[in-house]
Amino acid sequence: MKNRGYLVAICVSALAVAGCETTSTRPYVVSTQNVLGMQQSLKAANLTVKVSDFTTAPGVDAEPTCRALGALEVAPGRSPAQYVQAAFQDELFAAGVIDVTKGVAISGEITELNFNSFGTGVWKLAVKFSSPSLPDGFTVREEYSFKSSFSALSACQNVIDAFQPTVSALIASAIKHPDFQKLAGA
Repeated sequence: MKNRGYLVAICVSALAVAGCETTSTRPYVVSTQNVLGMQQSLKAANLTVKVSDFTTAPGVDAEPTCRALGALEVAPGRSPAQYVQAAFQDELFAAGVIDVTKGVAISGEITELNFNSFGTGVWKLAVKFSSPSLPDGFTVREEYSFKSSFSALSACQNVIDAFQPTVSALIASAIKHPDFQKLAGA
């Protein structure tokens, strides 16, 4: 009888822990194409920048949840805005166009952050970039499709795995925007 009590306690504990799954993203990987694009756009024009704070617009859910698994950590230890800010800064640093003393400060505001994990998965991410050189700024929006899954755990991990390439594609769109050099002070 005593062993049966232990078995029941173990099963209940296992179910409780399984109901609190949390998925985490992978670290950001600098894109060679983005670095080359920044070098062509900014370095060739002898422009330098620095990165100011990135924020989340009111009404945007900065802590999205996925199915019955609960919260997604799109950036372990960071908010999604901090993740996008760090990714943008990493790309600029790799391109050699950051100057924290005299560069034009670029900031960002996430205006859309959501995903679909059913059927064909998709991330929708939009960021408004602005600077003292271009106070009204410009917004870029990215829809990044990925494979989903029937299983909640696999589908939500796929959502997380797709966040990094979504951010990379968003940064590529910002670099290609016609006002990107103006943002940097051209």
